[in-house]
Amino acid sequence: MENENNNITKKKGKNLVIIISVLVIVILSLICYICYDKGIIFSSNKTSTTKTTEKEKNDSPNKNEEKEEEEENITFSDSELETYVNYISPVSNGPSALIYNTDHISSKNLSPAKKIEYIGSHIYSKHTSTPDFQYDIISENDIKNEIEKIYGKNSYERTSFNLGCGDYNLNQNEGNYYSKTGCGGSNATFVSNIVIDYKATKKKLEITTVYAFIDGMENKIYKDYNKSIPLDNYTDGNVEPTTFLNEYIKNNKDKLNRIVYTFESNDGINYYFKEFTNNK
Repeated sequence: MENENNNITKKKGKNLVIIISVLVIVILSLICYICYDKGIIFSSNKTSTTKTTEKEKNDSPNKNEEKEEEEENITFSDSELETYVNYISPVSNGPSALIYNTDHISSKNLSPAKKIEYIGSHIYSKHTSTPDFQYDIISENDIKNEIEKIYGKNSYERTSFNLGCGDYNLNQNEGNYYSKTGCGGSNATFVSNIVIDYKATKKKLEITTVYAFIDGMENKIYKDYNKSIPLDNYTDGNVEPTTFLNEYIKNNKDKLNRIVYTFESNDGINYYFKEFTNNK
């Protein structure tokens, strides 16, 4: 009888140990699950955290400061703005149709010859003549330097071109372009193109100009290149036409046509011509 009681007691003890062990396992499992779910151990958020860290790097104050710096307004003097506008200056006997009778040009769509033609006045200013004055000569290096100053590095390509007075062809042995001389003539139509506004950041420079024309024979001021929209009379013959026109444009800019010139920069220092839009 006593042995049976001992056996029963032993069985109860074993059962109690098993129950306690199961409870401990359940409790530990529950604790582990809670810790796992909260990311305390075996975190499932490692990838997310890495991505968040990368995002924080990208959104760091330095990045924001760089962006703000690029968008910060830059100041240009009047003379600097005029210099940029005057980069686009084809050789022309009178106002140039390439500017004032053209809606839009983009530098990326200009052929090598057209790139030279659109800055023709700068190119032609470099010319000399042969001793017998039969030919104009322009150094290839001078042309290359002007092209890359206005359109950007590596934008020059060898080509024949026309500056309105004749065709220029390259003599590679001498490194010069030659053309038969023969420019001449006069024109009684005058144009003024005046800067009225600009926006500039380290990435982009946009310059807005307004323009008008005077026909010196008719003594009339016109809005458009084709002189189909008369505006006023040129009333003061004692004032040189362009001086009179400059003052007229400043006082009547709201009713005149506008051109927006766009230049872009990679360093916030050198700005290169990209396009212009004429709202004629």
